[in-house]
Amino acid sequence: MSALHFASQLVSLLATVLLPGVVLIVVLKQGWMRRLAVPIDAGSVWRDGRPVFGQTKTWLGVVIYVGGAAVVAGVLGHPDLASWVAPVLSGSRSAAIGFAIGVAYVLGELVNSFVKRRLGIASSVETSSRWRGVQRVADLADGIVAVSVLLVALGSSPLLVAATALVGVAVHAATDLAMHRLRLKSR
Repeated sequence: MSALHFASQLVSLLATVLLPGVVLIVVLKQGWMRRLAVPIDAGSVWRDGRPVFGQTKTWLGVVIYVGGAAVVAGVLGHPDLASWVAPVLSGSRSAAIGFAIGVAYVLGELVNSFVKRRLGIASSVETSSRWRGVQRVADLADGIVAVSVLLVALGSSPLLVAATALVGVAVHAATDLAMHRLRLKSR
């Protein structure tokens, strides 16, 4: 496979989570779809008295990530693009694969949020402890790791998935910075 084909396949996989992430930033900034911006856990608490996921894990994010990934993958599954997209996204099942990618991404984020709440770290807050770097990496990689596991399970090339994950973490860091600068996230 040529470097160009490898890069185009990487971009196709990355687009399934990157484009919904950009859409989420725009929707939040514009204040659209506010009815969906309610916490998934509905403010409920776990047996330790802390929130299950926290106030920033909302149905809006679920709808945009799952629906957005399905739409992006569905478009990428068009037969004319087959030689340029990752094989897992080719064909009639592409929208379903995108849906699964969106679900995996959201589940990865939710697991991370659940663990952070158990550790007493509030939503959208970085710990000030010596574990700050670990938390930062986990926050950037949580959904991407979940999607990577799914993609390998679906038969994607481990090399392609690993490269996509590395680029994905870098892009996630950049979008996270953008969300802070747009005051959509606090430090």
